[in-house]
Amino acid sequence: MSQLLLVDDEIYAIEGIKYNLEWASLGFTDIFEAYNIDMAKRIVTDHQIDIMICDIEMPGGNGLLLMEWVKEHYPSMVVVFLTCHSEFDYAKKALQLGVFDYMVKPVNFSELEEIIVKALEIRKKELGFEEIKETYERFYPLWEAKKPLLVERIWQDYLDERISNDPVKMEGELQEVGLTISDNFTILPILISVEKWHKEFSSRDEEVLEYAIRNAAAELVIGQDSGLALQDHSGINVIFIYSGGSERDSLEGWRLRCETFIRACSEYFYCDISCYIGNWASIQDLYGVYQDLIVMESNNVTQSKMTFMYQRQSARKGEKAIIEMVKKYILDHVTSEITREEIAASVHLNPAYLSRFFKKETGETLTDFMTFERMKMAKDLLTRTDATISQIAVSLGYTHFSHFSKMFKRTFHMTPHELRKLHN
Repeated sequence: MSQLLLVDDEIYAIEGIKYNLEWASLGFTDIFEAYNIDMAKRIVTDHQIDIMICDIEMPGGNGLLLMEWVKEHYPSMVVVFLTCHSEFDYAKKALQLGVFDYMVKPVNFSELEEIIVKALEIRKKELGFEEIKETYERFYPLWEAKKPLLVERIWQDYLDERISNDPVKMEGELQEVGLTISDNFTILPILISVEKWHKEFSSRDEEVLEYAIRNAAAELVIGQDSGLALQDHSGINVIFIYSGGSERDSLEGWRLRCETFIRACSEYFYCDISCYIGNWASIQDLYGVYQDLIVMESNNVTQSKMTFMYQRQSARKGEKAIIEMVKKYILDHVTSEITREEIAASVHLNPAYLSRFFKKETGETLTDFMTFERMKMAKDLLTRTDATISQIAVSLGYTHFSHFSKMFKRTFHMTPHELRKLHN
């Protein structure tokens, strides 16, 4: 329902309009009256007025001044002016201000009703636009905040071959989320290899630190240039640098940035990393360069905390068999304290690459697999032998009984003592 404001310094003029139209049948619930501009402003401020019918000439300021104020503060309100023949210049000015319509006094009430019906239609459209505008203004900041995440997801799907690498399709996908693509658009991929953590972290802590590493990459490597740092669905951290193709920093410049980044990660994020810098590539060729960087990383089994420049690689074959070799090595050394580096060396692979590859193929980390196999053996020893729990822990490479008990409970949801008691 709608609300109307009548503004005129003549009370009888207001009464005539108020009582000669069926306002309720027209859809109005409230009819407000004002006899000067100040009074009108107070009513407009306190109530949501949809239509204002206003006399132009009033003491203490004319209706044009009121309309200027209304259009500044309540631009969607519909205004109808009343005027006399001698005030036609006023009416002309009112039209320039955006008045919906004007009538010459004395008022023809049938004509006024037609104007009101049309004005209500305009008001409904204005309110619709206001609602759309409010929705837009509410969600646009969210959209702006989410755009980097949407761009990241498109690149993740690209690297996982979930979407085509057809340049036209990819450009369309990226432009839809606000990434402008020029005719000579190219990307420089830089693979970040997290090789070793200086402290023992949980999987969750490592995820948080890798997120921090990507943010540091955005600041120290990308800097003021265009690009983003992301993690693909396999857990690989990578930097993409964008270029329009006209001006690009030399690869040597990117190498220097990466070296600064490597030192920062060692100092602030408790890890050793290496960077593998690719070549500038089109969208169509990017996937091939990216795969070459992964192979470069997998073949690096001796060097750490370094920057490596791109070299084309031959595809690695038979990697499925590597998983079985890794599992066998772990089972053969289940009672020893073996490291990720030792496991990787046994199959001549880079430790960081092996960790990601093993989790991708098996769904669990190297540490989780090794822990589960040790706990299975511990369970067997607890039920088949009379060895003390401490002796069993030491035999499986655990020097701290509390840590052994914690891992056992995490695996079987009971302590070693509870299991032995239940079995007996």
